[in-house]
Amino acid sequence: MTRRAFSWMNPARWPSLLVAMAVLVVMFLLSGAILAVSVRLFGGLEAHHSTWQAAWPWLLAWRLSLYAVLALVWWRKVRPRAVARLCQDHDDGRQALAKLRRLEAMALGILALIEVTNLINRLGGA
Repeated sequence: MTRRAFSWMNPARWPSLLVAMAVLVVMFLLSGAILAVSVRLFGGLEAHHSTWQAAWPWLLAWRLSLYAVLALVWWRKVRPRAVARLCQDHDDGRQALAKLRRLEAMALGILALIEVTNLINRLGGA
């Protein structure tokens, strides 16, 4: 079997750490570009800050609806398939299901911490 000339272009062959770092760098650059454009559009950093403060309730509603949709997709679509696959394990997935429950609890905890931090910042703290 011959190797194709551009087999390195297949993302499935890339190391996961490389993909994670590339995504992180792209997200950082994209968020910086969005911030630069919005500051320029609003006429300065103070106007940008006051506009974000005025839009905070709408952004909270957006985040909460996004969390609700993600949770719905997880509970209705992804989790049943993951549980079915884990149940094929040699111990019927007991250990893996316990890890999955802990992972779900940690994800909910992280989301709660993010929202509490946003609320503290909104109320003028830290």
